[in-house]
Amino acid sequence: MGPTGEQTQPLESLLVPAAEALPSNAAYLAHLEAGPEHRSLIRLASNENTEPPSPRVRDALARAYDDANWSPPTNPEVRTALAKRFGVTPDRVLLGAGSTEVIEAVMRTFLGPGDEVVVPDPSWPVFTRRLTALQAQIVAIPLLRDDRTYVYDVDSLLTAVSPRTKMIVVCSPNNPTGNSISLADARRCAEAGPIVLIDAAYADFDPEIDLSSLIHEFSNVILSRTFSKAYCLAGLRLGYIVGDATVLDYVDRFLVPGSSVSNPALHAGLAALSDDQYHDRQVRRIRTERDRLLGGIRRLGLPAFDSRTNFVAVDASRYPGGAQALVASMREHGVLIRPMTSSIARISVGTRDENDAALAVLARVTAVALAG
Repeated sequence: MGPTGEQTQPLESLLVPAAEALPSNAAYLAHLEAGPEHRSLIRLASNENTEPPSPRVRDALARAYDDANWSPPTNPEVRTALAKRFGVTPDRVLLGAGSTEVIEAVMRTFLGPGDEVVVPDPSWPVFTRRLTALQAQIVAIPLLRDDRTYVYDVDSLLTAVSPRTKMIVVCSPNNPTGNSISLADARRCAEAGPIVLIDAAYADFDPEIDLSSLIHEFSNVILSRTFSKAYCLAGLRLGYIVGDATVLDYVDRFLVPGSSVSNPALHAGLAALSDDQYHDRQVRRIRTERDRLLGGIRRLGLPAFDSRTNFVAVDASRYPGGAQALVASMREHGVLIRPMTSSIARISVGTRDENDAALAVLARVTAVALAG
């Protein structure tokens, strides 16, 4: 700024190249604008658990008042508890403010401008956003699909790995398509890739496939998990990665020193982790409701994809205006869902009553639109 407060150089000339290339976060998070003033809306857009967390979390948050004036510990109890669950030492677990933070730290640790990253397509949009910020070279490998399911094209993914490839990203179960990669295919990725980042945010809902064994076999595998879904803690922001201790030490250097995770989140995470009965009930409930929601959507004549997550992906390509239009129509009738691509709309699994309401609205809007 000059002495009069005027910009002495054009703002655009000061920006890094990615700043103008990145889309607005406000636009990406617009579905979260439904705050307390919109209590009547049924929120099935963000893959949140629409039930509250374990009652133990309420008690833990009350206790968190007693150390709110202290900085968080560098080796909190929840880290030790997680390490025990995965059969590793605590230095092989790294916490973050949601798995998003530690995933980005992994990317910043290993990637710079022009570095190749092999990613599935479609997948979690944040991968592309953060890789764009790093000016990495994205090599997108389309998933295979039919009318009922998506699958990883592992052969094409591995064929895309080149001497310039520094990372393979695997999201399993995948967001927004709901499919998982097999352990055998994930192992093939680990054998082929330099760094393999496995985003397993929805793994609780797919107990038949456990990719965590790979962290005991391969030092180049980093597994991310979150408390936001099955543990009902999306609002407290707590996630983590598990991997090789030396690798995680480098990743940790890209986090703000002193921990970004608050004491309340640490208390809540430990309490949630201690209540296996509550967690298991949530997983059973969501899996049951997921299958019921999926069947209801298909009975309406809409293509929807098999899911191993807490959401169902709907093919809205036949709906006039695609996924964006379907989402807008659903919101007009009080149900929030989310457009993920031009053709895919994603519906989070809610309670039984919420899912019934979503199906009723979906039946109404599609009958009107497709009849016209």
